[in-house]
Amino acid sequence: MATAALRAPRSLNHIAYPTWNSQATHDFYTEVLKCEFLTAIQLDVVPSSGARTPYLHTFFGLHDGSAIAFFEVEGLPDPGPDSVPSWVRHIALNVDSMEELHAWQAHFKAKGVESVGIVDHDGVWESLYIFDPNGVRIELTLQTRPLTEDDARQGAETLRTWNAR
Repeated sequence: MATAALRAPRSLNHIAYPTWNSQATHDFYTEVLKCEFLTAIQLDVVPSSGARTPYLHTFFGLHDGSAIAFFEVEGLPDPGPDSVPSWVRHIALNVDSMEELHAWQAHFKAKGVESVGIVDHDGVWESLYIFDPNGVRIELTLQTRPLTEDDARQGAETLRTWNAR
């Protein structure tokens, strides 16, 4: 059997977060973020571990074929906020234009969803931020230019400087 050369994975299939209310999550992702509801899987045993843990796993599709998924685990207590600032853990989703970013901003306002932005990040990204009903921060972002080898060199120097602190 030939061994394939390893490289970075091709793309994101899905990212999963916990939810304590699958219906509210469904409503937010289908009505507010306009994601397609793909499927829901309910099992009583976790296939990867064999743990007897009843759960519902829901999937919401993004335009590129990837997905955002959620687990509602029976009896799992909601831990509430943790010590990590709310802006740290987030998922950034691409949009195609500033016009689209502004349209999302107007849509969120019409839906009564509080947003922050549009924020210019270093002349590379323009971003709009919201929270879903589970406290997941969502960043809708337009990358205004590709990252270059110069960005990588400068980033490596920034990392070295940070590590030397």
